[in-house]
Amino acid sequence: MGILKGIAKGLGYFLLFPILVIAISLYAVVGLFVFLFQVGKLIFLFFTGRNLFGDLPEDLEVKRLKEINAPKQEEENDEETSLSNNIVYGSGYTSPYVNDEEPTVLEEPKPEEGGENDDQ
Repeated sequence: MGILKGIAKGLGYFLLFPILVIAISLYAVVGLFVFLFQVGKLIFLFFTGRNLFGDLPEDLEVKRLKEINAPKQEEENDEETSLSNNIVYGSGYTSPYVNDEEPTVLEEPKPEEGGENDDQ
């Protein structure tokens, strides 16, 4: 009886092994095609400037808040630009002035006569 069990096991392995190899091969081929498709899709989306992985719930919330706050931000930016128009940038210094006042021009100090190199 032990011999028949051994022969049955051998026939089972002999018949099931090719099916197992075919199944694993198909799994590998399908996985390769899915991988190549995903890489191609990601490259295409990247170079077209779209989001690769979709919007997260946090991203959607931030977009919603930006749309709500956009008019407020524009008002603040208008106030800031009206104030920043009164700043004059010169050579090495900034001279802020308000309204139509003329900016103060700073001159470099003149070296004193008989200064640093009198040791000679």
